[in-house]
Amino acid sequence: MNTSISIEQLKCFVAVSKELNFRKAAKVLNMSQPPVTRHIINLEYNLKTKLFERNSRSVKLTKDGTLFLTHATEILSRIEDASKVIMSSKNNLGGTISLGFVPSMANDILPLIASQLCKKLPQIKVIFKEYMSYEQVPALNAGNLDIGLTRLPKDLNSFNYSRVVSEPYFLAVNVNNPLSIQKNLTVNDLHNIDFIMYDAIVGRYSFELLSSLFLNSGVKPNFVQYVSQPSVFLGLVKASLGVALLASSSRQNSPENVIFKEIKLPEWVRADVYLATKKEPKNNLIPEVYNCIMEALYKDQKI
Repeated sequence: MNTSISIEQLKCFVAVSKELNFRKAAKVLNMSQPPVTRHIINLEYNLKTKLFERNSRSVKLTKDGTLFLTHATEILSRIEDASKVIMSSKNNLGGTISLGFVPSMANDILPLIASQLCKKLPQIKVIFKEYMSYEQVPALNAGNLDIGLTRLPKDLNSFNYSRVVSEPYFLAVNVNNPLSIQKNLTVNDLHNIDFIMYDAIVGRYSFELLSSLFLNSGVKPNFVQYVSQPSVFLGLVKASLGVALLASSSRQNSPENVIFKEIKLPEWVRADVYLATKKEPKNNLIPEVYNCIMEALYKDQKI
């Protein structure tokens, strides 16, 4: 027997059983009549029996319909009770949780997260803390942070983590730079070019990633500056001190005279951000907040 019975089918069945009228049942359910009729037909098909005797004048429960009504009512009642328990549990959740974030997430991802948390978990106070990635791991380990929005943690065995952002790198160049008009750029075009590189400590993730890229490609840019913040990179590119590889999200803050060029890079060269927590967190609010954040990013198709 096909037993793919939905809650909507049960609700329609119970409403029609009470009203003994499809039009009135649809009104009670705040639906139009055709979907109600369709749900009843599908339910009868799944159960391989008629639940109602109906003609143009009347609707009556069959013997099987009367028997099934008892079970359908009980099922819906249990679902409602379970929903009340879950909602009560969520409403009783209260307290404070700290969320660290890398500055590059401030303009796009952070507002999504903050809005979702205010909407879904208003009883939880979330303290947002700006941390660079290299600062978040010790902060999580020390309990100064509950959740981190960070580049990939080094000590993976100590954390639960999910990738939430994966961005390609673009080449930021001054409009007067010859590369600004060149097409089909590749990493080889950066050989001997004045290049603004990530700081080895503050920008360790991108420093190590791009260092591996250049080493594997045999490309040796001319590193002229070492910085960490996208705004600083863009300011130096604007000043024509060099070019830089920046995550695609940096494009929205691009100043005048700076353009972002597509550049062909290996698939593994991406700016990834992860949501991370300790594997044995002490704050019991973490699972609820973590799931809420993931829901926000999936809903907005950031993941």
